[in-house]
Amino acid sequence: MTLRREPLTYENTMLAVAKVLGWDTVAGICGVSSRSARYWAEPECQKQIRMIDAERLDRAYIEAGGDHRPFHRLMTMRLDIADMAANAGLADLTTLTAIVAKEAGEAVSALIIAAQTGDRASIRNARKEAEDAIHALHASVAGIESREAHA
Repeated sequence: MTLRREPLTYENTMLAVAKVLGWDTVAGICGVSSRSARYWAEPECQKQIRMIDAERLDRAYIEAGGDHRPFHRLMTMRLDIADMAANAGLADLTTLTAIVAKEAGEAVSALIIAAQTGDRASIRNARKEAEDAIHALHASVAGIESREAHA
């Protein structure tokens, strides 16, 4: 039976890291048994990864060829989304979705132009548009969180 892991959770991130590093490597890096490490990926389990172990696994993930620090990214996103949700009130998800579509489209267009031309202005614009799209996505997830809190 496959356990259901929600997106933007430490359990889901732990599973993604273990898929790259392997459970035995995860356990060795963190100084725990393989079973203990696996518990960190189980949503119903009360055991959770320690901060120092998340940091160690982020470094190992990068050393294994990863392109980001999974736990760092998750924590940053969760904190940003929580801040937005706390200040959002009851957001209109239709409006947030429209903003995401607009910003994502602009980001894709700018990235294509930057890839084609490679000039500094288009690269800078692509970064700006990508940042705007990321912010819009975070705001949309915050809107969902806000709705769930008010449900």
